Amino acid sequence: MKPHNERYAMELIIAKVKNGDVAAFNVLVDEHKAMAFTLALRLLKSREDAEEVTQDSFLKAYKNIGQFKEEAKFSTWLYTIVYNTALTSLRKKKLKTTEIDDLSSENLLQLSEPDSEWRRLQKEERSGYIQLALTQLSNDDQIAITLFYLNENSLQEICEITNWELSNVKVRLHRARKRLLIALEHLLDKEVRELL
Repeated sequence: MKPHNERYAMELIIAKVKNGDVAAFNVLVDEHKAMAFTLALRLLKSREDAEEVTQDSFLKAYKNIGQFKEEAKFSTWLYTIVYNTALTSLRKKKLKTTEIDDLSSENLLQLSEPDSEWRRLQKEERSGYIQLALTQLSNDDQIAITLFYLNENSLQEICEITNWELSNVKVRLHRARKRLLIALEHLLDKEVRELL
């Protein structure tokens, strides 16, 4: 489907939801629930809390769909709700757990040209290393990488979701990439030393 047709289809679905069509809203939930959950999990580090925040966010989105303006993408509006709901939950509970969900490593592997040891790793091992390296980053760095690489949000969309300034997003992404690569290098170097 072409982007224009996708946007038109999305507008039709949203119009149905605004008229109280719950089935149409379920289409939106199915399309966005995985990324909404991933975003919540990056902040909360707990699957149970992330599931709760995701459900709360969809409920808020449904109740406030009348406030959605078609100038922005629905996903940007929804992820803003998820982000703010997760931040509120985080402030209330001050969570300290470090659980992380399974990541698709394909987009993250585009961060830089991998070295020869990295190329030899199997896909499952690469994903495991990326998950481990991500846990060593700050919440904000994890959010930036998740939104940009896994969800493929634009810089402007990240600004809308997080309420960060554009210059802040650019700097944070740049630094987060460097920190992720350093963490990966340390993990791989340790692995190679243990093999010798």
